[in-house]
Amino acid sequence: MKNLLIDALIKYEAIKFGDFILKSKRKSKYFVSTGFLNNAISANIISFLISNLILSKNIKFDYLFGASYKGIPIVSLTSHFLLNTNKFHNIFYLYDRKEKKEYGDKTIIVGNIKENDQDCVINNNCCNPQFEKKNKKKVIIIDDVFTCGTALTEIFNKMKYYPDLQVVACIVLLNRNEHEINEHNEKVYFKDLFEQKHNIPIYSILNFEEDISHFVK
Repeated sequence: MKNLLIDALIKYEAIKFGDFILKSKRKSKYFVSTGFLNNAISANIISFLISNLILSKNIKFDYLFGASYKGIPIVSLTSHFLLNTNKFHNIFYLYDRKEKKEYGDKTIIVGNIKENDQDCVINNNCCNPQFEKKNKKKVIIIDDVFTCGTALTEIFNKMKYYPDLQVVACIVLLNRNEHEINEHNEKVYFKDLFEQKHNIPIYSILNFEEDISHFVK
């Protein structure tokens, strides 16, 4: 199934090769934009893979969280996939705004947080206790790409205003395997640094070194 996602990235030109500057200001020989996967087949592949990862890792959660903008359609369809497994009574999801509205619903995180009845919890023993905190609503953030954690850090900053929410895992479609070289001439991956800093695991469907690197000239 993972190969179908790679095929879709190429077929619909959601991965481009050349010289690019990323949001993190780092230079890259390729760029991934999942916005080009705007078709039902690709969306089903993505949501199936993410749903399967959540179940296989036994991640206990109260909310799925779609990182704006690319994560919003993903989290919506993923909730349907999980519900159709018949392992859940209901699935709740949230998403963030890039900018706070000045009218109507002014919240920076969108969704009914108070009314979650915890129906979406799988069981009481499936979450790694290393990442579990009591009396918090457990959140899985879903985004398209991880480079060095800039986008996730922005979401974490927004969630500071919601003390009842606790991120227990992040899932991305692609880990770019970006790294730096330390004083011992060893690779230090930004994913590892981010996990250590925040004590939160980051899971990916694809990673550059295993799945994408052979396409880059």
